[in-house]
Parts: sequence; structure tokens; C-alpha cells
Amino acid sequence: MKKSLSFLLAGMLVTSVVGCSSKEEVKEEETKVEETSAEVASAEDETAKAARSALLSYQGAVQKVIRTVETALVTEGTDPVEAAATFATDVKAVAIPAELADQKADLEAAIESLTGYYTKKAELLKDKAEDTTEADSLKEEYIAKTTGVFEKLELNAPLFNTIFQ
Repeated sequence: MKKSLSFLLAGMLVTSVVGCSSKEEVKEEETKVEETSAEVASAEDETAKAARSALLSYQGAVQKVIRTVETALVTEGTDPVEAAATFATDVKAVAIPAELADQKADLEAAIESLTGYYTKKAELLKDKAEDTTEADSLKEEYIAKTTGVFEKLELNAPLFNTIFQ
């Protein structure tokens, strides 16, 4: 009986030692997973912050070009077609930052709509047309596409009615 009791106690001791080391390994593994998750989340936060900052900077540069062409279009003696051509050149010179690689196609499409808007608006102004609905639809496309990019990056879009005249 003494041997059985000793054998039983030795078995329980081995089981408890194996169980403790197993629990410690699980805790270590959980800690490693939590640390990795935190590092990934931190890297994603930094990437998102960089993209937001790049978008705000890019949009500021585009707005500067918009304001320039808007001023030119209302200035007497300025050829609207020439102003639209200058806009197309100047806005394409504004580089889309590398941080916005995921949004590049959307931003390029928005700029194409805006370039079309100014080209059409210039033609209408040159012809002294009163109705600019045809051009305005292209401006609305630009606004929708740009707003979509801002929303994807969880930013409030600019107030476009303060930009366009």
C-alpha cells in the first residue's frame, strides 16, 4: 500500500508540474499575441495618421489651384479657355503623395472630373451661356469622389461651396 500511495503521489506531482508549465506557456503565448496585436494596431494608426495628413496637404494644394482659376474666370479680360488650360496643367502638377497610394485612383478620377468641369465652364463662359448645368454635374462628381476619399480616411470633407464661385 505504501508503494501505491508513493506512486500515486509521484504521479500527482508530475501532473501538477506539467500543468503549471503548460499554463505558463499559454500565458506567455497570450502575452506575445497581445503585444503583436498592439504593434500592428500602432502601425495601422501611424499609417492612417500619415494618410490623413497627406490628404489634407494634397487637398490644400488642389484648393489653391482651384481658387486661382476661379479668380481668373471672374477677372475681366481673362480668356476662360486659357484659364481652364492653365488649371489643367497646374492641378496635374500637384503630386498625389505616396501615403495616398490606396486612394490614388479615386483622387485621379476626381481631378479628371474637375478638369472637365473647368474645360466645360470655360466653353460656356466664352459662349456667354447662362446655363452651366452641364459643367456643374462634373463639379458634383469631383465633390462626391473627393468626399468619398475623406470619408474612407475618417476625415470631414472640406466645405466645397466656399471654394467654388
